[in-house]
Amino acid sequence: MAPENSNVRGAMPGTVSQSHNLQTRGIIFAIAAGFLWGVLPIYINSVNAITPYEIVAHRAIWSAVLLAALMPFLGGFGQVITLLRQRKLQLGLGATTVLVGINWSVFIYSVQSGQIVQAALGYFIYPLVALLLGVLMLGERLDRMGWLAIALVACGVIAKSTFAGEPPVIALFLAVTFGLYAVTHKKLGIDPVKALFVESALLLPIGVAYLWWLTDQGLPIFFGGGAINISLAVLAGLFTILPLLFFHAGNRALTMSMSSLLFYFNPTTQLMVGIFIYDSPFTMADAVTFGLIWVGIAVYFATRPRTPRPVV
Repeated sequence: MAPENSNVRGAMPGTVSQSHNLQTRGIIFAIAAGFLWGVLPIYINSVNAITPYEIVAHRAIWSAVLLAALMPFLGGFGQVITLLRQRKLQLGLGATTVLVGINWSVFIYSVQSGQIVQAALGYFIYPLVALLLGVLMLGERLDRMGWLAIALVACGVIAKSTFAGEPPVIALFLAVTFGLYAVTHKKLGIDPVKALFVESALLLPIGVAYLWWLTDQGLPIFFGGGAINISLAVLAGLFTILPLLFFHAGNRALTMSMSSLLFYFNPTTQLMVGIFIYDSPFTMADAVTFGLIWVGIAVYFATRPRTPRPVV
């Protein structure tokens, strides 16, 4: 089976150099996205949200506002309207909007309920899902060691289910929804900023309606009010769009398999935050589960073909 990133013989040095630079930028973006997502539980636990949906509402509202402010510098709203005239993109962005909204809600619930370790497990499983979907939906190929890595990660999930007596529902739900979200975005192949703007705009009325309902029930919005809480609510938009923009930039520059494996910076950081900052329990069963997954990651990266450095 051919390697995923095999070089073309006789490629011009300039072309090789450009490809190498593009891959390097993609790796940097992917790592930055993983780190920002990894520390997101700190933000979630810093706000006094009544329900997870209040944070989701603010993420949608302020993401839409911030991205709308960027649109004039990125081709204007006319290009967005042109994109949305295509039936395929309408359906695709509608699907990604639903997926990201569900994923946000489940993730915030897991953090607020003290299940940060299971949330981290979900994002450790995510690359397994993304690798499989990349094969099924994008026609990407895996060698034998790639399949071995997937099998080891699958054994980790089975171990977790066996020790706990039930499957890790939150973890699996996060992995599947985000895997579908990432692969659908890559398949659509459109500018990530414009796609994020459309998704946020579609979620905007739902977010506004939910905050209106909270007000109608006599409940506070903006996490209780006050200058600090209002600022934290607005920052929800920035904490949402920055890692997503980095993620999509890396996702477009790299193969699905490479970008999904680099995504492990997210759950690794998240796991450390949960254990060392919030004292989340980490049992022997968790050690076995994560150990199998980490071995799978090591197998995958250790067996990737080395890309030769370009001659300049």
